[in-house]
Amino acid sequence: MLVTSYDSFTVIVSILVAMLASFTALDMAGRVATSTGKVALIWLFGGGFAMGVGIWAMHFIGMLSMTMEMVMSYDASLTGVSMAIAVIASIFALWLVCQGELPLKKLLGGALVLGSGVVAMHYTGMAALMFSPGISWNWGWIALSVVIALVASGAALWLAFNLRDGTTGRTTLLRVGASVVMGCAIAGMHYTGM
Repeated sequence: MLVTSYDSFTVIVSILVAMLASFTALDMAGRVATSTGKVALIWLFGGGFAMGVGIWAMHFIGMLSMTMEMVMSYDASLTGVSMAIAVIASIFALWLVCQGELPLKKLLGGALVLGSGVVAMHYTGMAALMFSPGISWNWGWIALSVVIALVASGAALWLAFNLRDGTTGRTTLLRVGASVVMGCAIAGMHYTGM
């Protein structure tokens, strides 16, 4: 079994990127909810793209923080697919929280879609990692990372929906706090899966 270690500075940077992506998502949800027509669509797609790329960047910064005593490289096409998955899931999440209502059934369905997108992005990104002898998966850790992703997605959707209105200092402060929670949950899923 190979011994791995993590560069703590890079890990901290990855968590900060996850928090920034989370704040962007919460802020964009507010902008989409208060806009109409083409402007709302621009905020939706722009915000979803920024959020997705932020989550994806956190994932790859986290992967780069891992040190193993071997040569590693990444498959470019799988890396691109993992980013596309993150962006699509993020656009869906923003669209969902900008609807008029978010009943429990819709919240749970959204959490399933968003969480599955985060999991698919993560493990597609892991599949892009090329080295020999390859990855040996621990299914217990994988299952735990999936549960974390689903729960974190539900919490993120609920927070984004409930914090989408308002531009006061209090709302901004609540978004910052929620971003810290969401960023830690995203990082928790990533490092559990790693």
